Amino acid sequence: MASPIYFFTRSGCVWCQKMKPSIDEINKTLNDEQKIQICSIDEEKFKVTYDSVVRMNKLQNVVPLMYNSNIGTTLLGYKDKKDIQKFLRAEPISTKVPLTPLPHFQIENSSGKDFDNWKNSVILWYKENDKHLPTNVIDKEKMIDMVYKQFMAHRTKPTTIESRLDTLENKVDQILKKIS
Repeated sequence: MASPIYFFTRSGCVWCQKMKPSIDEINKTLNDEQKIQICSIDEEKFKVTYDSVVRMNKLQNVVPLMYNSNIGTTLLGYKDKKDIQKFLRAEPISTKVPLTPLPHFQIENSSGKDFDNWKNSVILWYKENDKHLPTNVIDKEKMIDMVYKQFMAHRTKPTTIESRLDTLENKVDQILKKIS
């Protein structure tokens, strides 16, 4: 008897290869009738099955794709071992909530008050998205510090020759005041 669970993959798919060890581990714990059947859509017989599953469920042509033919459920894209096991038990799988965009700060046209408002927005953003942040997102203190340094560098940077001369004159005046 054929397995009612299909794992559709294709050659060269990195996510399929990353998911396959989890499938193999799970298959070791299942009997022959329950095992997940690994189907490469590079083979014509599996391509036909894959195409019909995609058409019936109105899915995008995505691999990896898991399909439970008993109850008609699908699992699209890469999933870890826990999510695969939930899929096999027909439990709902929590989807990752997309992050709201990080507040944007216009360094060129902003004042100190604008920076303070942006800083407060960033602190709120980090609080709201704390549980969903990927590991590669830098911490909020570092983020604020980097933007502050860029902001201050831009504010103090003279843009024209006249403003450069004015800045130099002011610095000379300050030095002369300190000397006298």
